[in-house]
Amino acid sequence: MNKYIFKSLALGITSLLLGACNDSVEDLLEPKVYFENKEYNLTVEDGDVMSFELTSRLTSAISSDASVTYHVADASYISEYNAKYGTNYVMFDTNNVSLSSSSATIPSGSLYAEKVQLEFSNLSSMEEGKSYVLPISIQSSVPTTPGGDIAYFFIKKPVRITKAGQFYSDYISVKFPVGTYFQSFTYEALLYVDHFGNNNTVMGNEGIMILRIGDAGGGTTPRDIIEIAGNQHYNVKEPLKAKTWYHVAVTYDQGSGKTGIYVNGNKWAESAWAIPGFDPNYGVGFYIGKVYGFQWGERPFFGMMSEVRVWSVARTENQLKQNMYTVDPKSEGLELYYKLNGSETSEGGRFKDAVGKVEATTSGISIQSLEVPIEIK
Repeated sequence: MNKYIFKSLALGITSLLLGACNDSVEDLLEPKVYFENKEYNLTVEDGDVMSFELTSRLTSAISSDASVTYHVADASYISEYNAKYGTNYVMFDTNNVSLSSSSATIPSGSLYAEKVQLEFSNLSSMEEGKSYVLPISIQSSVPTTPGGDIAYFFIKKPVRITKAGQFYSDYISVKFPVGTYFQSFTYEALLYVDHFGNNNTVMGNEGIMILRIGDAGGGTTPRDIIEIAGNQHYNVKEPLKAKTWYHVAVTYDQGSGKTGIYVNGNKWAESAWAIPGFDPNYGVGFYIGKVYGFQWGERPFFGMMSEVRVWSVARTENQLKQNMYTVDPKSEGLELYYKLNGSETSEGGRFKDAVGKVEATTSGISIQSLEVPIEIK
């Protein structure tokens, strides 16, 4: 008798499983509403107002009208996004946002909802280079797709850098506060090489941790290849071009041992280190543009630089991409920041950095006006 009970139970379980599978298939095939794109990038050019045609769509057409409503989502979505991707977006002022209508209809047999005008105003009040975002959520008379019910509108006002520091065998000698020790670090700069020498110093302390382009005179690295050298060494494979603006950076996270060399926010090379850190004042000292008085050659950089920064933290790839043209001088971990656009006070051959932590001696770097603003392509 037990065998019949077991057989009945088995048949019942099988029926339940088949029913569950059918429910899953039906759920997958059920028409749903979603935003076709999750992210939209909007650039503020001229004017004080900018509009966008907002719409949503169905996965498949239905035989009746579907209603959709749009809402500005709360700032918690931005906090979650920043935590997930290592960014620092801020909420666009919702007082400067309007919708021509908060609701729309997807007509019977159609896929797309009627378009609604999303308008951004008072754009002149935006700070150059600051990254704003507006999250818009959707609700509907039919289900929405998971994750497809939110869209992020990234609004940015471009930074126009029209002046830069001219280095022609010139240098900045930096003295960090006594006791400074970098466990993790980031070097980054916008640079334009006029012509390549055998060894082109970007920044750092020779023999300890220096970012440079090439080492054709004393090593095997070609003149146009970026490398990090000193206690550790590695380089990229792809050459830079002369007379082109680049954003270059090197990062090291002491906790994970990961280090990367980035060009225009993209990782060009990576390695793994096991070093405790370094003192940026050690040895011959920290230099930008040339290692002044170095006994085996001063290794000058010939070209222009802007936005020179040193951090005591490892910046993420997203942070590098998001802040190539400017960064908040109060950012956590920012130890040195030379904009080199003429805004620094220069008295007696000294530059003051935007962070206000260090002063530096310079050999006579001139600030040049650019024919066109710096653009990273």
